[in-house]
Amino acid sequence: MAQYIHKLRAAVRLSMPGQDPLDGEFALAPVSPIGSGPETILELLNSPHHVIPLMLGSDDSVLLVNRLNINWVMAGHGVDSELVGPRTFLVTREETVHVTLADGAAIDGLIQMELPADKNRVSDFLNAPEEFFALRTRLGIVMVNKTHVRDIRVTQPSPKPVSI
Repeated sequence: MAQYIHKLRAAVRLSMPGQDPLDGEFALAPVSPIGSGPETILELLNSPHHVIPLMLGSDDSVLLVNRLNINWVMAGHGVDSELVGPRTFLVTREETVHVTLADGAAIDGLIQMELPADKNRVSDFLNAPEEFFALRTRLGIVMVNKTHVRDIRVTQPSPKPVSI
């Protein structure tokens, strides 16, 4: 018999191509599969799961969303930062960027990256295997699907990498 696992709820706003953003909640595991603390929204979005349940508060229904069809997800107001991104993520670089999605929508923000000393570019970070990346915006943290990005303009030149 399957055992019920209590999940943590995190309010989100989710955007998919050609639709108005939806408000709902993701159910996160109380223990992260890859680190300490609870599972985060970013970990869920970068997980091997193809379908993510979105609990809709408007009518108590559940929408099963193909995560690869998501443009972006924004953590809701009041969501604890430990539920947004992994605590083990060490920011070693930051870049101010202008992101344009395939549908023409644009998001301005700050990409905070964890890179080894010999890497310094946003392209190095974005070429990592994870499908979603976090963007700090004036409205909050937005997790963007790389496959829905048309282009990213880096607004200031990157400094040279540290010599080893």
